[in-house]
Amino acid sequence: MAKQNRPSPQPKRPQPQAARSSVVPPKDTNSHRWEPAGWLRYALIVLAVTAVCYIPSLNNDFVNWDDDPNITENPNLTLVGKGQSWGETISKIFSIEEGNVIGNYNPLPIFTFAIEKAINGGEHSAKLIHIDNLLLHLLTVFFAFRLLLHLGVGRWGALAGGLLFGIHPMRVESVAWATERKDVLFAVFFFAALMYYVRFVKTDDNGKRTKLYVGMLLLAVLSLLSKVQAVTLPLSMLAIDYLLRRPLNFRTIIVEKLPFWLLSTATGLINLYTLKVQGSTNDDVTNFTIFDRLCIGAYSYCVYLYKLFIPFPMSPLYPYPKPLPTMVYVAPLLFAAFAAGVVWLFIKGRRWPVFGVLFFTFNVMFLLQILGAGQGYLADRFTYVPYFGFFALAAWYFDQYAQDNARRSSLLVGLGVLSAVYGLWTVRQISIWKDGETLWSHVIKHEGKSNSLPYWNRGQYYREKGDFAKSLQDYSEAVAINPKNPELYNSRGKTYFDMAMSGKFKQQEREFVQKSIADYDMALKVASEAKPKVRSEALINRGAAYGAQNNFAQALNDLNEGIQLDPKNKNGYLNRSLVYFNTGKYEETIADYTKYLEYDPNNANIYYERGMIRRSLNRNQEAVDDLTRAIRLDASLGLAYLERARANAQAGNTAAARQDYQRAQQFKIQLTPKDVELMNGGK
Repeated sequence: MAKQNRPSPQPKRPQPQAARSSVVPPKDTNSHRWEPAGWLRYALIVLAVTAVCYIPSLNNDFVNWDDDPNITENPNLTLVGKGQSWGETISKIFSIEEGNVIGNYNPLPIFTFAIEKAINGGEHSAKLIHIDNLLLHLLTVFFAFRLLLHLGVGRWGALAGGLLFGIHPMRVESVAWATERKDVLFAVFFFAALMYYVRFVKTDDNGKRTKLYVGMLLLAVLSLLSKVQAVTLPLSMLAIDYLLRRPLNFRTIIVEKLPFWLLSTATGLINLYTLKVQGSTNDDVTNFTIFDRLCIGAYSYCVYLYKLFIPFPMSPLYPYPKPLPTMVYVAPLLFAAFAAGVVWLFIKGRRWPVFGVLFFTFNVMFLLQILGAGQGYLADRFTYVPYFGFFALAAWYFDQYAQDNARRSSLLVGLGVLSAVYGLWTVRQISIWKDGETLWSHVIKHEGKSNSLPYWNRGQYYREKGDFAKSLQDYSEAVAINPKNPELYNSRGKTYFDMAMSGKFKQQEREFVQKSIADYDMALKVASEAKPKVRSEALINRGAAYGAQNNFAQALNDLNEGIQLDPKNKNGYLNRSLVYFNTGKYEETIADYTKYLEYDPNNANIYYERGMIRRSLNRNQEAVDDLTRAIRLDASLGLAYLERARANAQAGNTAAARQDYQRAQQFKIQLTPKDVELMNGGK
């Protein structure tokens, strides 16, 4: 019988192994019980690469996109480092009514801004905030890296997963934007809690389990106080239960996690309340149906999946397109196909892929804008924690194939190339967050003239910088895009008024005031009666413009009507007080100053103005009280020392008057002969 040729046996291709994790860890006393020996070296590589990529963020400034209400103009931070007690600071920041910012209750990040402001001598420091944001990001990466190891991923896989978490370009918004301190802060506690949870699951020692449980609860509270997104912590625990093959029953789902469910529910309800009070849950701009909203949610989910691989385009703002494009309505079909694939993986028992999808879905599902809140339907920062699910999946696969020495070199080269691409992309994206000009210019680059908001906000940036020509150009572009928006006319009108008051345009002041009045007229013409606050703003601004023309009667009419429409508009009282002052109605002036201070109690200049008027009316003790308050709020206000000296002198308090006169002279304030006489004890 002829001998048959048989093919020589081929080496078997390495196949991914089942998750190397068990409910009970080996009983040993090894110091690396939860991480393999040598893990720290790999972690330090990840942290070093991440830090290098984010160093440019330390040169970023604040941006006019929520940084003002959260940080620079946050009334709860005004007096921090300027004499306000920490008890008062903490009570305001953590108050649900006073502490929420634009409807968001995240007091812990605001508290960290307070600490930084106190450290910096009572002044906000963009650099210090960005340094701390980077440090918090690095700490989050560290805990995410260790969580991968706890879940059974080896060192090589954790290296890959850690790098993806650290330098993926979709991280940038959460780290390079000062306001998003809440992202990096909540994530630190979130991943630390999950790391403890894995230990809790894998530990038999009841004493250690109790300590770990208490630690998890504390970390959960801190995470929830940092950002409402942390409400997904118990859901993330369930995803880990599935991965670790824990029985999913009433005890593990409900009883064991009951405190976490209660904490998440309470935090969610608090934020729904504060958002509702702010009006952020109203959909009176887009007016989408529930069907539209569900399609938007499916579309957002699919976009985040796509951007996991190709993070383009990236923008600080993704405004709702109207009408919604066809792809939005096709997205539910794509989502259904993806979900069917996940179900198939579940049936096949592919735990790591299912875990990755579950973790991502649990952590992104409340951010899909099915319940509309905000001005955009997407946000890069929403993926900061959710993407961990897919990074963990990539880490696990990388680790499985890296066990083969022959493949490891190729895998590491591929990881190096991907890290270089993502790292450079991240550095480029960081530059977008440098300031308000770079931010909104980038949005305009991607949105073109489809939306007025980026032009409006860039115009505001230029106006605050005193670049009126560029400001007017952007405001006019915004008006051309959306001529029915009264707030755009109002903003352009304020620019003209600022130009008139700036002293830089001699002989043109009257012309610019007239142009501001024309814009306020247009704002009132297009403003809906259903929006009293918008009409109030235009009326109050027009009243100020008439006042600048000494047309006090018309100014008073506008200001009275504006205040009637919005009694909480503090600028209405301020502008009306100027009209009263210029018409000699000093008691009415004081009354309006007092009303203004109800809404802006930390304004040193208003206390100074009211104190000066009270001093002129010989109400000396009241004047001294006001001027003392002004000095406490702003110790550099030299004129307040002068006025307090005069009030003290009029009250016969010569020693106090002399001391204040001397202090005023230190500010290079010229004393009148009468002041010199009073300082020397004369009458």
